[in-house]
Amino acid sequence: MPETRLPDHLRRYPLFAKLADAEVAQLAERMRMRSFKRGEALFRKDDPGLHLYVVLAGAVKIALPGEFGQEALVSIMRTGDFFGELALFDGSPRSASATALEDTRAALLARDDFLAFLEAHPAAVRVVLDALAKTIRRLSDRVEDLIFLDVPSRVAKYLLDLAQVNGTAKLELTLTQDELAAFIGASRVSVNRVLGDLERREIIGIRRRHIVIVDPERLSKEIRV
Repeated sequence: MPETRLPDHLRRYPLFAKLADAEVAQLAERMRMRSFKRGEALFRKDDPGLHLYVVLAGAVKIALPGEFGQEALVSIMRTGDFFGELALFDGSPRSASATALEDTRAALLARDDFLAFLEAHPAAVRVVLDALAKTIRRLSDRVEDLIFLDVPSRVAKYLLDLAQVNGTAKLELTLTQDELAAFIGASRVSVNRVLGDLERREIIGIRRRHIVIVDPERLSKEIRV
């Protein structure tokens, strides 16, 4: 994307939507563009928190790395999402790692510029707080799911949640099966078995990286509390 189009692009997002033309232009001038290849790290856990990231195209996974190479997938950021703000508030190192799930383009805003932007625009503070609240709520839901739901229920719930976010029953998964398993806290073998069973019973259809929810009502009944 040409940098001359960045102000128009930023205005689509709630964080910047209420800025005047001059303000969004000034903000865009302070941001720098970066492109990341699939699998490339945007930052790693314990790195200094230097920038806010705004996803302009692509997808980024936020994950907590384990001691022996495993990871716990926290969230997936897509076009229009922003992340990395937590470390900017308290100056602490990154609490998680961010990796491109596909070729991704992002706009980066330095910490001092981000904090100055929030001080000058109280309405933007509310957007950031809403995002932080949603993150906390999502993590609380994940903990509840891990405690009370079995693996088939967690797979079904995650697929339905993805469909709701995408607004379509056809899901284009950028996740590998290992990453999907990490997201719901199960083994790859278990997740593969559940997906195969759902496909065999014609509740979902699997085509390469696409999963089609054939029967949402039956899929919802797979969630057993």
